[in-house]
Amino acid sequence: MLLMTNVDNISCDSVPYIIEELMNLGAKNVHVIPAITKKGRNEFIFFIDTKEEKISDIAEFMAIETGTLGIRIFSTEHYSYNHEVRRLDLSFEINGNIEWTGTMSFKVIKNKQSEIISIRAEYDELKALTRSLNESGKQISLYEVKEMVENKALERLKDQNIQFRVIDAAFEKLTFSFSPSKTLVHKG
Repeated sequence: MLLMTNVDNISCDSVPYIIEELMNLGAKNVHVIPAITKKGRNEFIFFIDTKEEKISDIAEFMAIETGTLGIRIFSTEHYSYNHEVRRLDLSFEINGNIEWTGTMSFKVIKNKQSEIISIRAEYDELKALTRSLNESGKQISLYEVKEMVENKALERLKDQNIQFRVIDAAFEKLTFSFSPSKTLVHKG
């Protein structure tokens, strides 16, 4: 089910708290869009994806927290992909020095034929890796780390040997090594 409500009497500082509490109440996902309504008032439009049995709790929370006068309810269909979480051992090496070694989780998304179509590293683990590298004096962005580890994981998990070469000595000094590890299965 998709719930929608618009609220024009809260500050933007309240929005992160409301999102977090909605997730704690059982929302699968929450999107908040800033907008302008009648008389030029700022408002937030909340879209809350949840199971039918959670509607009452979520609606009551929104009424208490935001003063909303009502919630719109949409019945929706969701086309979902099977996925699993795989953990891969990873070492991050720069200029011949191992800067980080650990295990990282990847969501492996599969199509209806069970073929891998996408791989996404877990955000919190990417953030921790990026911070660790930056704290050791290596200036590298979260975006760069994400691209590198996901590309290598895709190569590894799809059993493809994709080779490419960048004609820049600085890039050629970055290397990775992966090894498969325990697979945890989560169906979505």
